[in-house]
Amino acid sequence: MAVSLSDKLDLTASHLRAYDLNNKFNNIFYQSGLQLRYELSKRWDVYGNLQFLTGGASAETRTRAFIRAAHTYRLTKKINWTNSIRLETNSQNENRFRHRIGFATRLGLRKRLDFLNLSPSVTYQLFYNIGGNPIRYYNDSKQLIARQPPDGLHRSRLILNLNSKLNKYLNLSLYYMRQQEFNFMSADTRKMNVYDPVRNRTLRPFDNFNTIGLSAQINLNPLFN
Repeated sequence: MAVSLSDKLDLTASHLRAYDLNNKFNNIFYQSGLQLRYELSKRWDVYGNLQFLTGGASAETRTRAFIRAAHTYRLTKKINWTNSIRLETNSQNENRFRHRIGFATRLGLRKRLDFLNLSPSVTYQLFYNIGGNPIRYYNDSKQLIARQPPDGLHRSRLILNLNSKLNKYLNLSLYYMRQQEFNFMSADTRKMNVYDPVRNRTLRPFDNFNTIGLSAQINLNPLFN
């Protein structure tokens, strides 16, 4: 749900639930959040986000906070190009990373199509991990050479989104997301998905997955105008 607090300040409250389509629609995790968006100018926006996540990598509820700055450029008469950077910090019970830096680029239409008021977009994101639980790294002789978090570029997301404005109160989005994990320009003692010869198993296995999602946004502004 979204509402404008002033001409330049918007508040959004959100809730997300994820289900495993291959496992009888079992719930994987759920996430609740609050977001404030401030419009600095026609091209610059600043976002503040607070999220609470339960499930997934941890049985405990994890807290995530980040700020994001976004710049929108008019690429053509019909297409906007938005680039953003976000600085994120997580609670101590998030063991994969303590902090992250996110980079995103997005292409979207400046105006909606006449057909169903559609607005398609495509977004690509990269995440740089910092901190988290340390991993033991061994050499070929099974000697321990380092014990440290796998800092580095380890995740990307490709998001295809199709948003429809049904009326002044309701927007619906159908989206697809492909998440991939990798070791991009990472030192041997900063990699994820490394083999531990002592415990005979792979540590921090990659978590590649595909997501199909449906979301609804309720705009409360018309109730107050």
